[in-house]
Amino acid sequence: MHWKVRREFLGRLEIFADLGNRDLKAVAKSCSESDFDDGEYLCKQGERGIAAFLIVSGEVEVVNQFDDNDEILLATLGQGAFVGELSIIDGAQRVASVRAKGPVKTLVLTQWAMLGLMKSKPSIAAAMLPVIVKRFRETTQELRHHNHESEHGRKSAFQ
Repeated sequence: MHWKVRREFLGRLEIFADLGNRDLKAVAKSCSESDFDDGEYLCKQGERGIAAFLIVSGEVEVVNQFDDNDEILLATLGQGAFVGELSIIDGAQRVASVRAKGPVKTLVLTQWAMLGLMKSKPSIAAAMLPVIVKRFRETTQELRHHNHESEHGRKSAFQ
């Protein structure tokens, strides 16, 4: 995909919607492309985060996995979704796994590319930060909801 097509796609995404054309061009040129088959993991919970993924086509499942091989489906996301953005900021371990649900095409933004962009163009970080914080809050709320349901279910079963 040519960088101009990438730029148009990125400009339609919430996380990059406030960027000007120069900043969008810089992000578009910093992305690579990667395809995933059904069931293939884009990233796994607990791994060090070195890339974020923008879903160009297809769907992914975001799951929280437990030591007993049980998992909770947190979300199903499609075209335009941006996953793994927290890890490219701090390089910390992934808090969830993301796997392809059918064939998936992505744009990949690595941690080192993102950090370079944020240093050379702070406007990119400033535009992305409110969206990242919003998504973090939504994810935290979703985990609390699932945790509450699990605790309530356990209490009900034993009372």
